[in-house]
Amino acid sequence: MKEILEEMIKVPGVSGYEDDIREYIKNKVEELGVEAREDNIGNLHATVGDKGPVVMLIAHMDELGLIVTKIEDDGSLRIRKVGGIDDRTLVGRVVQIKTQKGFVTGVIGLKPPHLMTESDDKKKVVSWEEVRVDIGTRSKKETEKKGVRVLDPMVFKKDITYLTPDIICARAVDDRMGCAILLDVLEKLKDRKLSVRIVFVWSVQEETGLKGAKVAGFMYRPDFVFAVDTMTTTDAPMQGDTYEKVCLGQGPAMRMFDSYAIASPKMRKLVEEVAKAAKIPLQSGSGGGTTDGSVVQEYGALMMALGIAMRYTHSPTECASIKDMENMSKLLVKLAERIAKNANAR
Repeated sequence: MKEILEEMIKVPGVSGYEDDIREYIKNKVEELGVEAREDNIGNLHATVGDKGPVVMLIAHMDELGLIVTKIEDDGSLRIRKVGGIDDRTLVGRVVQIKTQKGFVTGVIGLKPPHLMTESDDKKKVVSWEEVRVDIGTRSKKETEKKGVRVLDPMVFKKDITYLTPDIICARAVDDRMGCAILLDVLEKLKDRKLSVRIVFVWSVQEETGLKGAKVAGFMYRPDFVFAVDTMTTTDAPMQGDTYEKVCLGQGPAMRMFDSYAIASPKMRKLVEEVAKAAKIPLQSGSGGGTTDGSVVQEYGALMMALGIAMRYTHSPTECASIKDMENMSKLLVKLAERIAKNANAR
């Protein structure tokens, strides 16, 4: 999973432009001998089992990013944010623009103090409307010759770092970690004869309104749904103490309550029992944001959002634990086994 996670992180997939990451995952699914299907909105689906309750495991494959909104006469680019990017993380970044001719590198520069005047506010956060992307050209025509067009997507250049052998740090850990977990669970369950139908969904446009999950929920109307995502934690310096800490390396976490959903109490009992029996560390907590599970829940599913504790969400330095990822995979396999066992007992 660690190797696949690193590969996935490097594959671009801005919300609404998920083609590259979808193709990567599709190839991995088919290497396992499982059929992969794409729906009209762009979700990728795989199913194992053909009887029993329907269990959906869903993780979003899209990521935050930017799009080109205008090419200026001097060749620089105006942008628009795709998803919840904090303006404070924009300036001083290297970006990669996906064009019809391949990738073009650019920078979002910062006005140096040497050029600032008394009227400049050095403490002011530069908003996305004010920034420009410099790709080294001097005219609109020169930029267009490089293949750059309005609406081309771009991502921050990604560097993968390990703070410890267990803690990975990179942009797009959210939610490429969930995508890697689903592939691992699929590999472990694809040949099992369980009395349960397990639907794996790698969803699109989660960061811009849970669009893909709405389609998947409507299509399958599952009995159970586990949204496999990250979970913002205060387990880091200067993050405040409003919420109980969910700590890196101490197991997957039940996202019991967030901005748009409350997990099903029956699912909490199930997850706690399964984790205890399998001796898998488990945490629980609340916070902001939401997951794909919130909209699938609206179709009548018992829902639990399962999160990997993560520091610095929606920044270029998202941090999470590889050990938590491994334990999450184990937990999902055990949950599938328990649901199948309960179905047989009826």
